[in-house]
Amino acid sequence: MTKHVGFDQKVLLHHLDFTANYTKKYSRKDMYEVLDGYLRNDITGAKSRKNAVTMLMKIWYLVDKDLVEIRDRVLEVLPVLTKEERLFVHWGMTLAAYPFFRDAVHELGKLFQLQDTVPSTVIGKRMKEEYGDRRRVEVATSAVLMSIKAWGVIIPTKNRSYQLPDKVLISNPILQVFIVQIILHVLENTALQLDILKNHPMLFPFEHEFDLFELRQCEGITLHHQGVGTLIVECKKS
Repeated sequence: MTKHVGFDQKVLLHHLDFTANYTKKYSRKDMYEVLDGYLRNDITGAKSRKNAVTMLMKIWYLVDKDLVEIRDRVLEVLPVLTKEERLFVHWGMTLAAYPFFRDAVHELGKLFQLQDTVPSTVIGKRMKEEYGDRRRVEVATSAVLMSIKAWGVIIPTKNRSYQLPDKVLISNPILQVFIVQIILHVLENTALQLDILKNHPMLFPFEHEFDLFELRQCEGITLHHQGVGTLIVECKKS
């Protein structure tokens, strides 16, 4: 069975900011129209603009029912988040919305754990191995790379390769709870070692200092020890 791709358009941060800011202010029908109007300055082609609107809606508006509460909690604090923190929540919501994006950045993250520079051809090859050797996979891989390059997550170097800037430190307790719940959802796990989550390849642009006190205060999360020195974070199922 051919795996669904979906991520076929470069997404810009200010498009994500706009979508998040207005997600709770418009009906679904009106939101499509508002986004179409907002994107006209950046995307002139009707088909490309429609694709971008579909992606933005999937990332922030039409989220999985298990993520609605998490999303709404983040939207409440969005106005006071820093630029870097907003990038972090967009990253998490995009991971949850698009398995292709998740798989592409997972491959990138694994490679960056081994080497300082990653050729785009290597990512392209790995995504074709996973999703099939077809044109749409090439387009989607390029869309992911162009998006996260525009976000400042990767830096282009010679020979169509990429390297990392300095990692972004995330210490906001609300966002730590957010990413724990997002990653557990994405991995379809109910529990995970905190160290594995902290260093997960999908989160390669970021560095975390988890506040265990704050995590323990979250109603949807429990922490417990397994063996000697292994801390497990678990998501309670409602």
